[in-house]
Amino acid sequence: MKLYYTPFACSLTQHILLIASKLDFDIERVDLKTKKTEHNHNLYDINPRGQVPTLVLNDGTILTENIAIAQYIADSAPDAKLIAPVGKPERYQTLSWLSYVGTELQIAYEPLLKPSEQISKEAAMKVLQKKLNFIEARLANRQFIATDNFTIADAYLYVVLNWRKYVEHLPAYPAIDQYIQRIEAIPAVKQALEQESK
Repeated sequence: MKLYYTPFACSLTQHILLIASKLDFDIERVDLKTKKTEHNHNLYDINPRGQVPTLVLNDGTILTENIAIAQYIADSAPDAKLIAPVGKPERYQTLSWLSYVGTELQIAYEPLLKPSEQISKEAAMKVLQKKLNFIEARLANRQFIATDNFTIADAYLYVVLNWRKYVEHLPAYPAIDQYIQRIEAIPAVKQALEQESK
């Protein structure tokens, strides 16, 4: 398999999960401004949406979108226990949080990271803080966001929570900060961060 990624973008989620899964894969860096890969391929030729993550499977199938790729990786490596089996309530708790990160938290950053005339910065900040307050409360007495174990939801949440550094004047979130430290101690996370820092 090959993962097309941009350092510290959403695709870091899949990078972490692929390492944690112990599946065989390669990575190829993408410049999202030019849509060119490090080997000078046009990303649009690989993924017509022109986005990362893009995962090319061994049979040539192209998978896109964080939530779909995360589930595919987890289901392809059940021994890694990145998601509970079908039918277990913990699976759906994990998918619920995975969806929340993608449809609520990540979206809340966009007006602050890509300003537009449609929404004021002050209004956008209130929305983001509301989402972060919700997560802060959830993590106050928990090691991980969805279940008692590291899951695909934690990988995605970790990546998106780290975008706080690009937003000025956010209040302190001690439970989130402790959570970030716990996630960064996981070997697969350390390895992905090292590879994307090169």
